[in-house]
Amino acid sequence: MTDSETARRLDPEHLNPEAMDADAYHRVVGPALQVAADVAAKRGHPTLHDDMPAMLALVEMVTRLADLHAEHYPQAHVEPEMLEHAATGACVMVFQQAKLPADAIGQCLAALETAYRQLHEQDVLSQARPFIAMAWEHFEDGQRDEALHCLTQSAQRTIAAIEAWQTQVH
Repeated sequence: MTDSETARRLDPEHLNPEAMDADAYHRVVGPALQVAADVAAKRGHPTLHDDMPAMLALVEMVTRLADLHAEHYPQAHVEPEMLEHAATGACVMVFQQAKLPADAIGQCLAALETAYRQLHEQDVLSQARPFIAMAWEHFEDGQRDEALHCLTQSAQRTIAAIEAWQTQVH
């Protein structure tokens, strides 16, 4: 496990998902949460926390948006650790909203981390990344609706790729 992978595993009792500044949150976490929850709901999951592929899509969107934020705004007043842990913070918010106890949150985070690492090792998520990059450009241009549409396309492609991969593996 690399240092960055180790850094992504956090104790949910000590993570403050609201510590990110408002601008970074509105570009990195908020839209991805909104899209992942909407996509999960359309898939028959009224709460996001019980839809593993949608949660993995959330992790991918937040991770990529955080990378883009760090790349485009290196001087921003966002601690690098906050961006690095943004996906974990978003997941913690989802699990807290579902009122999961801290030990269950820790188990869910570990399962997501393991699954996410496997998906990267197998290059399952690459099809969705261009849509996240397009969403970023739309956010930069003040086109929020178009950005959300691109994130939705990303989430749908991520979920489809995960489900196709799962059928091949099992």
